[in-house]
Amino acid sequence: MITRRERLLRLGKALVARLFVSLQRFPETLLFCAATVLVLMLLVHVKAGPATEFEKTLGRLAAVLALGIPLTLSIRVFFERARFLKMPLKILICAAAAAGLALYYFYLLQDFSMVSLSRYVAVSLALYLAFTFIPYFYRRPNYELYVIRLCISFLVTYLFAAILFGGLAAILATINYLFSAGISEKVYIDIWLIVAGIFAPAFFLADIPEGDREVDPESYPRVISVLLSYIVVPLILAYCAILYVYFVKIVATRQWPEVMVSHLVLWYAIISTLVIFSLHPLRRDNRWINAFITHFPKLILPLLGLMFAAMGVRVAAYGITENRYFVLAAGLWVAGSMLYLILARKPRNVFLPASLALAAILAVFGPWSSHAVSVHSQNRRFEKIAAEYNLLQEGKIVRPAAALPESVQREISSIILYFDRRHGLKRLRALPDGFATDQMEDLFGFPLYPDYGHPDTDEIHFYYVLSEEDSFWDLSGFDYFMQFSSAGQRYRADELEAAYAPENHELKIRRRGEEIYVQNVAEIAIKLHRANVNKGDGRELLAKDVLTYLDRGENLRVLYGFTHYGGQENLATGEVNIHYLEFYLFVGLEPEEAQ
Repeated sequence: MITRRERLLRLGKALVARLFVSLQRFPETLLFCAATVLVLMLLVHVKAGPATEFEKTLGRLAAVLALGIPLTLSIRVFFERARFLKMPLKILICAAAAAGLALYYFYLLQDFSMVSLSRYVAVSLALYLAFTFIPYFYRRPNYELYVIRLCISFLVTYLFAAILFGGLAAILATINYLFSAGISEKVYIDIWLIVAGIFAPAFFLADIPEGDREVDPESYPRVISVLLSYIVVPLILAYCAILYVYFVKIVATRQWPEVMVSHLVLWYAIISTLVIFSLHPLRRDNRWINAFITHFPKLILPLLGLMFAAMGVRVAAYGITENRYFVLAAGLWVAGSMLYLILARKPRNVFLPASLALAAILAVFGPWSSHAVSVHSQNRRFEKIAAEYNLLQEGKIVRPAAALPESVQREISSIILYFDRRHGLKRLRALPDGFATDQMEDLFGFPLYPDYGHPDTDEIHFYYVLSEEDSFWDLSGFDYFMQFSSAGQRYRADELEAAYAPENHELKIRRRGEEIYVQNVAEIAIKLHRANVNKGDGRELLAKDVLTYLDRGENLRVLYGFTHYGGQENLATGEVNIHYLEFYLFVGLEPEEAQ
């Protein structure tokens, strides 16, 4: 009979064996995992207030190291597939990959702007997709089963990782509560990074089949088969029927479809494509699934036409932006995938992720990229408006002779804000050199409207950040200093206790156990927003003199210094909602004799 000790020993040996297998097969990948975790931990511990150049450098370094994870995975499975490669060529490929990461850090990830982030996401997606399809490219069966196995293994691994983290966090929280150990919240983040960033990948990689191992066609998970065949597929068909009813309504009423329809159809089409991909191994033995895979791609093509029509209305009115470009690109990929499944005699699903990886790269690099096309489209839109109202002379903007309609002012503002946030005002050709948003009234005769969107919406968003030049604060006259984030904190020191609850933005201060101050911090942020809303585009760096607020309570003075806060305002009703807050708090107590 096996004792509990023997079982634990066997379990320990099995865990060590799995770690050894991962380390032996994917040493570079685990090295990148560990390096990414170490940099993120350092970033967590040095971050305190507005981001410094050092913190930004750490963030960029962590991002590039994380990019090395799918890159090394793809290279390793490629080496396993291409066993004919000689060692010198393998070394050359690895050196080229390292050089590519270095070039990416210095030239393609100089900041975390929208352009840089979209490129990073696209490259990451392409590399992870490549990791899945390289072992099965070109003529190799059961690719779908291989991907399903990877997904299940990934989910199970991170479920165990979440449970392990929850247990460790509970232990630390109990020690902290019972013994007042003063364990920092950053320790919990460290534990999660180590568990999710090192141990979980190590166990996940141990489950990846070797390059020459075939996946058993009979190993399709029964639970997944039942879930997809008898629950997901009927739901997809029901949703399809609803969209077709709406399609008939559009044709009958001759009204253009709503813009939201494009997003509903797109996500529906993407999910349907994934379901078809996952069900492909079952089509031989299940007539119901075979009929669905055979006929559904034909049903979805008219709905994709509806999506393109809805997007066409938006593009005709407001031009192309990155978001619309990505929707159109994703729609074209789904349409191409459906046509491939319809026309190919023996479709190979490995081409779906391969084409998606290629589409992701093409969407962010080159003159046809989302950024290049969007800049060109918005320039044309701006110049068209300017020409219509006689604002152009020799290709440059001049002050209008008469006041422009409010709708035109909003549209011009939205274009200027788009360039200011995403590409820089230098990319807007018609603007004079050196133009800044605070010169709007001088050049156009009206102030900049502080909204993100388009003139057909009443909703605006705002986001204020403390200027990095105002990182130093004078503590004279105050007894306590605290920093609160959107996660909420509680501080205790001497006779004072302060707690901030982010769910209702309520701050409470107690003195010797007695509550002496209660304030809804969101109300203060709204006051500051109303004072600052016309000073910029609603997302700007502000000096601390306009992001501070002095309040008084019972025998104390409270100074708020906001580092970040943002929210949403309805221009029609004037209602303002604060979504998140981060602020410094300075508390000054009155002398004892004044009590």
